[in-house]
Amino acid sequence: MLPPETAATASEANMGAREIRAQRVPEAHPPMNLAPALRSAHSVRAAVRARAQLILRPDRWIGRAIDNLILALIVLSVGSVILEAIPGLPAWVRRTFRVEEIIVVAVFSLEYLLRLAAATKIRNFVFSFEGVVDLISIAPFYLAGVDTRAVRALRLLRLLRLLKLQRRVLESTVAERTRELADKNASLEEAQAQLKAELEVARALQIAILPETFPMKPGCDGAARMIPATTMGGDFYDFIELPDGRVGLVMADVCGKGVPAAFFMAVARTNLRDIAPQYPEPGACLAQANERLCAHNPMDLFVSVFYCVFDPTTGKLKYANAGHNPPYVRRTDGSVEALSGAGGLVLGAMPGVQFPDHVAQLRPGDRLVLYTDGITEAFNSADEAYGEARLIAQIKAYGDGAAVGLVENICRSVAVFAGAAPQSDDITLTVLKWGAP
Repeated sequence: MLPPETAATASEANMGAREIRAQRVPEAHPPMNLAPALRSAHSVRAAVRARAQLILRPDRWIGRAIDNLILALIVLSVGSVILEAIPGLPAWVRRTFRVEEIIVVAVFSLEYLLRLAAATKIRNFVFSFEGVVDLISIAPFYLAGVDTRAVRALRLLRLLRLLKLQRRVLESTVAERTRELADKNASLEEAQAQLKAELEVARALQIAILPETFPMKPGCDGAARMIPATTMGGDFYDFIELPDGRVGLVMADVCGKGVPAAFFMAVARTNLRDIAPQYPEPGACLAQANERLCAHNPMDLFVSVFYCVFDPTTGKLKYANAGHNPPYVRRTDGSVEALSGAGGLVLGAMPGVQFPDHVAQLRPGDRLVLYTDGITEAFNSADEAYGEARLIAQIKAYGDGAAVGLVENICRSVAVFAGAAPQSDDITLTVLKWGAP
């Protein structure tokens, strides 16, 4: 083991040697940062590529102009090859062909460079069918000592290139239009689904405003049903309780179907309910309702109405008719008769119309049947109407039971008769059975 003095001396000597070596080693330069330069080059390349692609787009006028120019030069070049083969051509003609070749090659070369600039991957474009055809069109001109006349005929391959490009553009356009059509169809289906949902809500609300049951009166049994032909209907019925204990029965049919008829139906029903307590006579009530509807009828619609005022204590029936189907009365002996009495004009067509009153007497056990022409004018697949005779037969056959039973049987009979034929009109039916209290 070395003495401490010797070890310290050796350590100092080693440190001195390391310092000398460090001084001899030249200072290393920091590496050059090329990232900004590369990013700048990529940005320039991307900008050039985007501009070239924009120029060559076949859906823009400049892209179409370039394609048309190339097509014209192909025809000119191939034509010059054919004409140049004619022997004995003057020298000036051959010089003209030479100038024409220079122009053609110059345009082809510019287009080739432009497509190189527009290519996402240059190597892939150079070795593609399009790139090889473009190169064949111009390379022989730059090769000295090569007879390019025969090679120029290969420029016909550029026609295939153009056709291939046009097919690709057409396929792309068709695919794009198909996507747009699919998007529009999806939007349309969504809008239709929303509209259908809203109409279903409106249908439910329209049915909800109609009374479900006949007013609770001694000896009275009433039932009704309304079946719209479309989502919303124009028919309506109503039971109006009057101040003197009598009941107003309404059966109405608005011209047309759908949303306009439904709106007019709501207006007509509201007017009748407002006016009925003020005018105890049916004819006067209809006349007043007609004046209101004529004053506020921007759609020029009209409604046929049968309105009767029934006294449940006596069975007396006073009624007026505004162009509607006359109701039927089934007597206890099974006979069926229509309520007589001339009717007036439909409501909403002309102001100043008067509606005469008529009187009928129900006897205990009689049934009063009010309906719209959606029943009698229901058609089957053979275009045959249900008709009044079938309705009367149903009233005779099932008139002995409850009011709701007669309603169900008539509606079922109409549905069976129509079969798969579409419902042509709204179906509305009301039955009142009266027995002495």
